[in-house]
Amino acid sequence: MVRSLLKLYLLVIVAAAAAVTVINTTFIPLFHEHFTETERESRKGYAFTLTEYLGQHRGKERDAALANLRKHAFEKFDLLERADLSQLDARQLRDIAAGKLVLSYDAKDYYLPLRDGQILHASSEEEDHTNISVLAYLLIALATLLSIVAWVWYHWRDLDKLQQAARDFGNGKLSTRANLTKRSNILGLARQFNEMAEQIEASIVHQREMMHGISHELKTPIARLEFGIALLQSAGSGEVEQARQALRLEDLRRDVRELDELVTELLTLGQLEQGAAPMMLMRVSVSELIDSVAASVANEVADRKLTLSVSASGPHPHHICDPRLVARALLNLCRNASRYASGAIHLCAETDTAGTLRLTVEDDGPGVAPDERERIFEPFHRPDSSRNRHTGGFGLGLAIVRRIALLHGGQVRLDSGAAGGARFVITLPAMDEAGLAGAHA
Repeated sequence: MVRSLLKLYLLVIVAAAAAVTVINTTFIPLFHEHFTETERESRKGYAFTLTEYLGQHRGKERDAALANLRKHAFEKFDLLERADLSQLDARQLRDIAAGKLVLSYDAKDYYLPLRDGQILHASSEEEDHTNISVLAYLLIALATLLSIVAWVWYHWRDLDKLQQAARDFGNGKLSTRANLTKRSNILGLARQFNEMAEQIEASIVHQREMMHGISHELKTPIARLEFGIALLQSAGSGEVEQARQALRLEDLRRDVRELDELVTELLTLGQLEQGAAPMMLMRVSVSELIDSVAASVANEVADRKLTLSVSASGPHPHHICDPRLVARALLNLCRNASRYASGAIHLCAETDTAGTLRLTVEDDGPGVAPDERERIFEPFHRPDSSRNRHTGGFGLGLAIVRRIALLHGGQVRLDSGAAGGARFVITLPAMDEAGLAGAHA
């Protein structure tokens, strides 16, 4: 703080000294005419008295009168002729000819024309007031220092609080926030710090939850793999044992595929959250997009003895999006619906006059409780703890859906369907052709 204070103080003192020097050396020449008019008005009575006094005397009497004037005046007086005014410029000479008082450019001399053509020259010498000037400037410097100290301390106090908050946050206290008064001049900076701290804390908490969920999800298939391998190693060589080994190998392959699927889902979610998966925006047909999704899940829906209805409507048959990502989101929603639907799944796409695309996937299953609808989009979250991986998946599909919607500048929400089931709605805003060109570039 001391170093910053000294730097600021020296800067202010140097700037003030420079300003005073500039004022003293330039203001009088720049505003000479104004100062001259001011002097003429302020010395009008004095000039009249001098003119009358000296005008009453001629020759040697005037010299005696001038000597007497010198005894009683602060200025030094002498008489000049017009030929002695070479130091004056043309404007000043014109003023002399017009009978006006003329002030020199350094404001130390003035010239007063008398009635008989002579010029009274008066010059003043400044008295030495160095001690008083030094004292005055010291008082100004002290007042400046006190003002700067008060100002710097006021800011430094808040900056110190912000620095301490940053230090505590860096030491792992993620709940630390900078609490400043509303009158603080760095309140905006403190709010930015608090917003950054909240985002970092949320990100770290999210990563911890992800790591906990990943470790939990990996334990089960890894444990099954280890158990299956142990059984294979202890198996006999009979025909019955060979048949059991074949079944165990198939179970092991199923567990390996499950692990591969889990890793793929994790990689996909990680790429979407980090923005590592580039978006390939293009103009696609809305009806063709949802028809392709319906065809992809047709076999799964048929195996579960469900019906899938598809519809598309709206004034805009095309939409600019990444069809690969949007199709992935719809596939996740349709597969999620197929797990819980009782008999029917509805896939609907509609656009409005603004070009906004709404994709709806609705089932007639048990639905989701209102207090679980926000958390259902979190990774590894399952609303029903009794659901296992085979009925509830890995808990990553809906998180991927939300991330895809956010990448398109949209959102996804969960409502109650007409039949009481879950109704997922993805809303994607319209994109112009310029955004499409920028994506391809």
